[in-house]
Amino acid sequence: MKTISRRRTVSGAPGRRWTRLNARVGVPNGSLTENGGLVLVAELDRTLGITAALDTGIGPVKMRDRGLSGGEFALALAAVQLCGEDHLVGFDRLRADTVGEGLLPAPVPAATTAATLAARFKQVQREGLERASSQVTARALAALPITERARILTGPVTIDLDAKDIEVYSTRKEQIVRSYKGEIAGRVHAAHWAQAGVLLAADLLDGRSDGRTQSPDQIDRAVDAARAAGATGRILFQGDSGYYSGKVAEKIVARGGLFRLGVPRSKPLWRAVARVYEDDWTDALDYPGAQVALLDYAPTGWPDGTRVIARRVRYDAAELSADPRSRRSRTVGRDQLALVLDGIADTAYAYSFIATDEELDLDEEIARAEWEFRRRTSIEELFRDTAHGAGLNHLPSGSHAVNSMWMWGALLAYNLSAWLQMLAPIGTARRRIATVRRLLIARAARWTLTARRHELHFTTAAADLIAQALARIRAHRPLLPA
Repeated sequence: MKTISRRRTVSGAPGRRWTRLNARVGVPNGSLTENGGLVLVAELDRTLGITAALDTGIGPVKMRDRGLSGGEFALALAAVQLCGEDHLVGFDRLRADTVGEGLLPAPVPAATTAATLAARFKQVQREGLERASSQVTARALAALPITERARILTGPVTIDLDAKDIEVYSTRKEQIVRSYKGEIAGRVHAAHWAQAGVLLAADLLDGRSDGRTQSPDQIDRAVDAARAAGATGRILFQGDSGYYSGKVAEKIVARGGLFRLGVPRSKPLWRAVARVYEDDWTDALDYPGAQVALLDYAPTGWPDGTRVIARRVRYDAAELSADPRSRRSRTVGRDQLALVLDGIADTAYAYSFIATDEELDLDEEIARAEWEFRRRTSIEELFRDTAHGAGLNHLPSGSHAVNSMWMWGALLAYNLSAWLQMLAPIGTARRRIATVRRLLIARAARWTLTARRHELHFTTAAADLIAQALARIRAHRPLLPA
């Protein structure tokens, strides 16, 4: 036994030598858990019917009806990543936490079993996850105050499209290739509902997959998911230049939506910019030194009413580089850049372009549209949050099916965090997964049984916070459909 000692100090009796407090490290105590906050996940499942919705959406994943169902496994996977585990071995770690695992609606499988179950999920089951998530989102939104719920459901619905490369270190993994940056990577394509802060649709493809060819199908699924969640407002899709395609725009219009898509710089655009009168430029919102204008240019073959917004930002010659790798210099017209680099001109303008089919007539409307497009950071926050908070910084398996489910575990953990904060807010702002884990999930507790009553005992600070969250979640029990 190891002895830990410290000196005790008590007032009075000057000059007295105080006795030390001796402690020994005893045998492990199975009634302790480091993840006592998982009781919130269990209560959230009871209130929103998460497992039942997932089972309905996913359907059967095994020939025999025994062991974990598809919904139970998906929720267990999300719980493992919500606890901060970043590899399949995290299943074994959570299984070793007897109390923490016991708080969940179903047992946590071993890592090898988890990999076997994940490999059974095909594209149809993963799309079932999307449909189930939208149903749970509808129930969670019903818990919001009336004004907030109306703003999200009846107001404009902004769906951001984006992709993120997940770098790995082996080309022997399925559907893993070198991206245009030279990284060995898989690429996550996602559609994120900005106002609700939840993921609608996602796919894991190879590192060279193109959003212009993959997004039309994802647009259909994202619209269906938003409508299933109760959204009735006009849908607006936003995406960077990686989604600049007439087919993407046509698909969005066919589904009754509007679009704002980044436009790659080209010679026709530079000619259109040269035709803009100086008086037609108006100041951009919250961007000192930037101006915006509407161009008399429309991409060929795009839907009727498509127009292009230009934004320009003035830079001094010292701020521009002759290095062809300079990102800023590539946004400056070739002729202007040559004049600056030759010392003939002192300043130059850097340009960005947005294609949209919105009706923009006033300068204020143009500036507002450009401002909203520039602030489309919610989907970037999704990727950042899941990478640093839910293990989506790597792909742990050589199997594409397993990696796809690992991706969905992280995204489901992101939605779990969103649903939890809809029912039990933590402050006024949306908190990241790592913060939710630190404040609520990763809380040490002791499990006791007294007079046939089971209790979890937390430290004082954690007990108050978790008790408040539990009370708020339980207050919404009618959200669970009969």
